[in-house]
Amino acid sequence: MFRWTDQNRQRHRLLAVALLALQAALLAAPESPLRSALVLVHFGFVLLWQPFLQRSTRISAPVAIGTLAVGIAIVFLSSWLLLGLWLLLLIGLIGGERVLQSRDQAVQWLVVSYLFIALLGGVTPPLFGFQGTGQAALRALVTAAGIVPLGLLFVPAGEPPEGGQRFDYLRSLTITLLALLIATGSALWSYRSGTAYPIALSQALIVVALLILGVNWAWQRRGSHTMFQVLWNRYLLNLGTPFEHYLISLSGPTARGLEPDDYLDQAMRALSELDWVSGVEVRGPAGRALVGEATRHATEAHDDTVPLIIYTGRDPGPALRLHIQLLARLVQQLYLSRLHEAELRNQEKARAVHETGARLTHDMKNLLQSLQSLSAAVSASGPERSQEALALVQRQLPFMNQRLQTTLEKLRDPAEAGATEIVPASAWWESLRARYAHSEVTFDGRVDGDPEVPRELFDTVAENLIENARYKRATDRALAVHASLETDAARVTLRVSDTGDAMPGDVARRLFSGAVTSASGLGVGLYQCGRLAAHHGFDLRLEANESGHVCFVLAGAPVANARGSPD
Repeated sequence: MFRWTDQNRQRHRLLAVALLALQAALLAAPESPLRSALVLVHFGFVLLWQPFLQRSTRISAPVAIGTLAVGIAIVFLSSWLLLGLWLLLLIGLIGGERVLQSRDQAVQWLVVSYLFIALLGGVTPPLFGFQGTGQAALRALVTAAGIVPLGLLFVPAGEPPEGGQRFDYLRSLTITLLALLIATGSALWSYRSGTAYPIALSQALIVVALLILGVNWAWQRRGSHTMFQVLWNRYLLNLGTPFEHYLISLSGPTARGLEPDDYLDQAMRALSELDWVSGVEVRGPAGRALVGEATRHATEAHDDTVPLIIYTGRDPGPALRLHIQLLARLVQQLYLSRLHEAELRNQEKARAVHETGARLTHDMKNLLQSLQSLSAAVSASGPERSQEALALVQRQLPFMNQRLQTTLEKLRDPAEAGATEIVPASAWWESLRARYAHSEVTFDGRVDGDPEVPRELFDTVAENLIENARYKRATDRALAVHASLETDAARVTLRVSDTGDAMPGDVARRLFSGAVTSASGLGVGLYQCGRLAAHHGFDLRLEANESGHVCFVLAGAPVANARGSPD
């Protein structure tokens, strides 16, 4: 059985047999019945070879009837005019076929050259009635050209291109018009100048060759871009498409701030408004959305996230299909970029919520530690010291209530988590001393000028450092904790030190860059303190890390200086 795959491999041989039948018909006597039979054989093999039929293609009745009518006219009318028109059509069919392998390209241009010789040397002279000088040379040239179809019998065909267009209509039209120009131009020049047809043909070929070379030189002279090339590229980019206006609709002010789905819907509607677009369809996980009308001419831009299908009223052809692919890819990439932006915004929000929660959780831990210390102090006081214990509770409870209320407000509105109260440094220092009045912490304050400081920052850092030092005292009763505050008009410095063991080097290096292993808490206290200090323009660092002297320093400009003075 003759299969399509076998036909693909034998395409050059099928074409060779068709051209050999044409060669014999051109050399046969004009009125001989053999000539009509040879033309019929040629026409049949061309139908077997021609590049339009594919395994899944169905031939419509009008196409079949038209092809049969052309064949009957060529065979039975035996007209040189019809044969010339058929050769022009055949030149366009072979020259417009899209091939990939270099061997097939060489075969293609050899066959086109043979058909040019057959048209110009075998058909045009009898068509226009040229006789006499040079006709024997033209007939010898046509006879010698028969080497081309003979050679094709021994050349296997390569695999055809998979998918896409197998035929370039623009190139086919160009080659056909070139052949028609040479044939008619040489005949008219022969009549006009009175020269023999072979000489007129040679002159026409020289003029056309010079014209092609001139256009090629103007097209790309010394590799630089010329005006012809710029105009042609601009034409291709705007092939029936207001390209610049569509780009503005994709990236202009109306597209800013849109969510990904809204942006995709706007891009689809803008694309469907183009004159040659009938409809735009997107098929994704969320379902199918169609803007406009679906037709049988569909061009799909493959993409895993948002596959776009663009429908046109007519077959767009290779050039316009490439143009459609470009527009669809542009829409897809811009849509994907907006998806990534939305994902980054969500991640940023989640990170902000996480960091806010971690900081507030640490505040709750500090409050819990303060309550535990207060409970321990009240439990340790006997009946004889009940009044002192009551006074201690009365001093501490309002502050703890205020801190707890502030923490709950931040939990309700994380966006306001960065807001803080500004207080004088002296008032804050006295409040800190009152909270730890019955602890083993010694305080030393030298407040000069009484600048203002952010309460949240200093409360969080002081409580975290003091509680960490007090936790170390649980294993070393001789450990001493010291806190000092020094202020002037340009700088505020808070130090918290203890006489315990030094921290391991790897822990000290990571204190302010991330969470560390902690036996007493979450391991993120100093990390959060460092970020909070940087947010307020302060610097929190480990000033000393030696056994017997471990010291942390919080330093920075007062709030008034940080804000700057008015001009």
